Amino acid sequence: MTCDVAEPGDGAYVFGALLNAKGMIAAPLWITRLADALLVEVPAAAGAAVTATFARSLPPRLCKWDDITSASATVGVYGPAAAACLAAALDGEPPAAGRAAELRRDGTVATVARVTARGVDGFDCVVPLEGAAAFTARLVEAGAVAASPALLEERRILAGFPRLGAEIDEKTLPQEVRLDELGGVSYTKGCYLGQETVARIHFRGHANRHLAGLALEREPAALPAEFSHQGQSAGRLTSACWWPSGDVWAGLAVLRRSVGPGSVVGFHDGAEATVRALPWEQPAP
Repeated sequence: MTCDVAEPGDGAYVFGALLNAKGMIAAPLWITRLADALLVEVPAAAGAAVTATFARSLPPRLCKWDDITSASATVGVYGPAAAACLAAALDGEPPAAGRAAELRRDGTVATVARVTARGVDGFDCVVPLEGAAAFTARLVEAGAVAASPALLEERRILAGFPRLGAEIDEKTLPQEVRLDELGGVSYTKGCYLGQETVARIHFRGHANRHLAGLALEREPAALPAEFSHQGQSAGRLTSACWWPSGDVWAGLAVLRRSVGPGSVVGFHDGAEATVRALPWEQPAP
């Protein structure tokens, strides 16, 4: 993995990626380090690839692993009242940022991790499938409401957080989509598959592409959408949403590094967009 799992110690919650031998991203992942196990979460689309890697690479005499996807559920609890809702649903103190803890209530053990890097602040909770409905009901009783997929996508785009199948494909390097900026790459940990490419980019140069925002003049007709700058192909728009607070269509794009913030790019249908630095919303001082 690109992230350092050893140094933070037990109770750590880290973000990183599994790479192939060429340093391209096979899957973004989130790892919770427990006292006797590592809980690894990956996008559903990457499940088969990660499972195959574990089966091929992990020595069975030293490390045992199980796919618990069908036996568990992940429930996100986000927003200013997230800690209070969680405290009403589970016993114990919610963990701090970058940390995880096992909290209990009525025989249900939930692995709770504090997240801040995906455009939402709150907690991701992995619970046994048989206890998920009761856990969710307690959250609702405490005042939680269901978030729409559109709202979660808006927060992800504004935070500049890449998604597998959109900004990330089989030809994407970690530095091209801000994984190092988001804390997903360690340059001091031990070796991992693809490390040579990642280290060479960091210490000897830079990636030729980067992830940036696009302020669109209108809703894109389709995604992904190629665009140009000064008559040359410049990149592709990969995600977009209507941002009510900004009164604009906000997008994420992977584009040439030479096309920086303030540049105007054009699409094949005549629409234009202005490149924006990420994240869209700067944190309060």
